[in-house]
Amino acid sequence: MYFQAPQFADPRWLWLAVLGPLALLALQVYAARARRRQLAQVASPDFLTSLTQSHSPARRVVKNILLILGIAAIGIALARPQWGVREIASQNLSEDIVFAIDCSRSMLAADVSPNRLQRAKLAVQDFVRRHTNGRVGLVAFAGQAFLQCPLTFDHGSFEDALLALDDKTIVVPGTDVGRALDESFHAMEKMDRKKIIVLITDGEDLQKGGVKIATKLAATNVVVFTVGVGTEAGGEIRVTNEQGQEELLRDSKGQVVRSRLDEPTLRDIARATKGSYEPLGALGEGLAKVRLAVESKDFFSGGSPTQRFGVDRYHVPIAIALALLIIESLIGTRRGSARSTAKSVGALMLILFSVQQGMATDGTKNNFPTNSGSGTNSAAIKTPTELTPRNTREFFNAGTRRLREGKLREAEAFFQTTLSRQDERFQPQTLHNLGHVRYEQGAEELKKSPDGKAASQRASNALDRGTEVLRDGTEALSGSDINKLIEAYLNGRGARKELRETLDLVRRAMESHGEALMKWQRALGDFKSALELNPNDKDAQRNIHIIEEAVAKLIDKLQKMGQLAQMMGQQRKELGEMMKDLRGKIPAPDAPPGEAGEEDEDDEDKPNGPREGQIESKGREGEEKRQLSPQEAAWILDAFKLGGNKQLPMGQGEEKKPKDKTGKNW
Repeated sequence: MYFQAPQFADPRWLWLAVLGPLALLALQVYAARARRRQLAQVASPDFLTSLTQSHSPARRVVKNILLILGIAAIGIALARPQWGVREIASQNLSEDIVFAIDCSRSMLAADVSPNRLQRAKLAVQDFVRRHTNGRVGLVAFAGQAFLQCPLTFDHGSFEDALLALDDKTIVVPGTDVGRALDESFHAMEKMDRKKIIVLITDGEDLQKGGVKIATKLAATNVVVFTVGVGTEAGGEIRVTNEQGQEELLRDSKGQVVRSRLDEPTLRDIARATKGSYEPLGALGEGLAKVRLAVESKDFFSGGSPTQRFGVDRYHVPIAIALALLIIESLIGTRRGSARSTAKSVGALMLILFSVQQGMATDGTKNNFPTNSGSGTNSAAIKTPTELTPRNTREFFNAGTRRLREGKLREAEAFFQTTLSRQDERFQPQTLHNLGHVRYEQGAEELKKSPDGKAASQRASNALDRGTEVLRDGTEALSGSDINKLIEAYLNGRGARKELRETLDLVRRAMESHGEALMKWQRALGDFKSALELNPNDKDAQRNIHIIEEAVAKLIDKLQKMGQLAQMMGQQRKELGEMMKDLRGKIPAPDAPPGEAGEEDEDDEDKPNGPREGQIESKGREGEEKRQLSPQEAAWILDAFKLGGNKQLPMGQGEEKKPKDKTGKNW
């Protein structure tokens, strides 16, 4: 134990260490006098002498002294005594990053998939999940700018605010980059921390104030990174009209508006604050370059010095106070044998030994054990701290045990806690094992899913029957045979019912396959991160190849099921229209049972259900359900591309499992 730089973190409580014992001493003196007065009232002095013969005044004094010292120790503990120095390098934890995202209509241009705004949101989400350790904030802007999420370490709340952004978040039209920079600056605390603004826009600064505001921010040690979204060729802007239909945005002359990326303006803004400009790219790689620039450059004089903190030792006076109070309770006020005194001394020795052990543990609890390699046997992992891990190594080992036992959710929680402790020695193995956890979670989702192949085959059969019914119905409509009209109508109802049931089955299969796809995509990211940290990890390299093939096959199945769902929705619509025509030609006496319009009863079963061809995404219990159109489903599949122009085999070969399922241990 080092007694360097002794101090009190909160010295105001030292008054309790002084005034508390004095007040207790005064109460003890008053109580002693009151006892003597009460005894004098009940017996004569001679009788009191024999009555109190077994009382020990010395023991009473010892008990009082122990109480006084205990109160003093509590006051000292509240003042938080500190000695010893702990240094923490704050280089990776000191930056404040505010993302300013353009929400104007020009961000709806689809020159990047699915559109500029959605691509920017996905890139920022990936940036925060993978790279950010400090606080993040969010500003949305168009013709006006508003703070959507203050600076926070709660990245979950930040993502909620990010995903809620759309072109209607800011009602004032236009693009005012200057207001966005000014609002982002006011969202930051005025302290000596790295202040970084990441401006994400297409660069069309209609108010021309961005460069001027950036020049002012440069004087306050604010660095602005600009990220351009879109292409120089630009793209047309699609908006939703009052009827809920998509249409091209046109100017006052009726010409289609085409938005283009304005890179020169963004370069000037970044250059004014010694930042840099990066194009976002098709997969958000521009933000990855921003992260590298933040980590590699020193924006402020003096660098990022380590912070020195005193080491709290309040547990020492607390332990002493507990020992004194326990000893005081063990000492009686009557004269006793030597055995009673020995018991009290023994209890005191036991308590002092416990205090010494606690201090020794505190002195070493932040020192992580040396890496014993991945060959450690399982017996060495089964420590007494299994239920309450105390350090990074124990959290890692607990997660590895849960992985081997098949308790995947518990394993994931332990591994995430291990990563949050930022110990570089454990990160490669933790990411490797976390990849196994998420791959197995995806496999479990597929086990619960309806068989994709069987669902596709049933959909194909239903479509074939629907095609045949449509052909027969068209033939019946061309003639005037009442029996054929009625038969075609009834066949249409049967075909629509079969299509509805098959469409529900395909939707459930797509939902489960989509959940598995997300799990496997995260597993792929974990293995890639593990390989980046440890290029010699051959198992991770092999697992990346295996999961890429599995993801490709899963995407192939999802695309096929999505196409079938869209085709079934369209065919149900055609059948409904045909049945209306058939009912219109059938005379009233011969009309099928039911009222007019009954051919739409399948749709009326769910008045708030998905439209034809849409896929209904079921959330967790108590959450609102969301509907995905085939186009949105295609956008989601595009977001799961594995990087670059790499082509993957679709639906070829048998599915393999990653190597070393039990995970690496430490």
